[in-house]
Amino acid sequence: MKKILLGSTALAVGGLMAAPAMAADPIKMGVGGYYQFYALAGSIESNYALNGSSIQYKGIQFIQEGEIHFIGQSKMDNGTTIGVRVELEGWNPAVNSGSSAGANATNSANRQIDEAYLFAFGDWGRVEFGAKDDAPYVMYYGTPSALLGFGFVQHNSSFSWTNPVANSNNKAAFHISAMTLDAQYQDVNRINYYTPRFFGLQVGVGYAPKINYSSGGPAGNGLATGPGSNTGGVCGFNDATTANGCPTNDYTWQDALSIGANYLNKFGDVAVAAYVGYSYMNFVPGLQPLGSAANLATGANLTSWKQFAAGLQFSVAGFTVGGSYIWDNNGTGANYYTGVDNDTRAYSLGVMYETGPWQVSLAGTLSYNDNGNGSQSLLSVVSGSSATVSNAAATSAAAFGTNQNTGALAFGTETATKVELGANYAIGPGVKLTGGAIYNNLGGPSNLVAGQSWAALLGMDFRF
Repeated sequence: MKKILLGSTALAVGGLMAAPAMAADPIKMGVGGYYQFYALAGSIESNYALNGSSIQYKGIQFIQEGEIHFIGQSKMDNGTTIGVRVELEGWNPAVNSGSSAGANATNSANRQIDEAYLFAFGDWGRVEFGAKDDAPYVMYYGTPSALLGFGFVQHNSSFSWTNPVANSNNKAAFHISAMTLDAQYQDVNRINYYTPRFFGLQVGVGYAPKINYSSGGPAGNGLATGPGSNTGGVCGFNDATTANGCPTNDYTWQDALSIGANYLNKFGDVAVAAYVGYSYMNFVPGLQPLGSAANLATGANLTSWKQFAAGLQFSVAGFTVGGSYIWDNNGTGANYYTGVDNDTRAYSLGVMYETGPWQVSLAGTLSYNDNGNGSQSLLSVVSGSSATVSNAAATSAAAFGTNQNTGALAFGTETATKVELGANYAIGPGVKLTGGAIYNNLGGPSNLVAGQSWAALLGMDFRF
């Protein structure tokens, strides 16, 4: 879990604007980072299409994920520290030449830089500029987890051991592992500011001019956003990118503003951590009216994106008990015909115990989506591949009819649950043995959004 720890001193006016002191030491770069490896053994439920074809999943898998961080900073004579941080991915993201993998999709040229940003801090607070998680995302406190790399903040590689087809189409699935704010569009170019901590309270705000989240949602919506998956020369995508010019009428979300606060204090032997955050950004349609911002066959439509999250932790005698709540409208409005929204609400609760080099936790999440746009059905699996076929309805009669082969939608709540048992043991400085078990259950009204999975995990976590 990422944290920003700032001093509790009063605000110093003009700290950043003072002339740089030439006597200060030049910036010196350091190297840090982490690496994680897991072996998993378990089961992922198969996907069975209506025509009898299916996708089967292997019950054993090895996964790895890591980053190398280059960090340099220098303290000015006026007390302000200025620096830069660049994060190099230690793994290759999957190549994706399509447009269905969301903000984390890559084009044929794999991206290897995660975050890259400038920062400055002092008695006046902290500011960050560049490809960086927004302030409320970082300030999260909530459900604890000892299963390193998993938990409830979001695994950096988005690995979850869920049924891949159901995970891509179930609108409730994302938030079983992402209880903090704005996890879908983390590292876009933005500016953050964090106040100093006053009497335990700290406030953070973030602003990004544009969010190019390249997905209109699950199959069947008939919606699309932006120019494609991380198209070169286009602004607003995740990770460190640059572009000449930033179009405004290309079906994207813009002027993303987020605000969050956390409160840290101790009352006797009991430590308390509380968190709250809210974000809002406008949706701006493109040149073709209703071309992708709305679908008149299904009634699906895109709108301003709003999220609200809150969390609370209590710690005493080695035990930490915490919980979280998040509401997310997914940038999607209530369906034109059903009148039902597509909001996701998720609740998580967990307990962790720490003693000496040991941490052990048990936690879970319940997430559900009102599914006003309905769920498509899995019709077939392309022979010799794991590609799935599901038809989008061409007319309202087809969408709200009964023939699944022509795109009839199934209505009812989509749900997702996760139960996680985790443990880690520090066997040396920066080296931990970690493992546990995980169970996921995705459900809903069609075979495209449902699937169970479980696994036992054993791995290593390195910090350097």
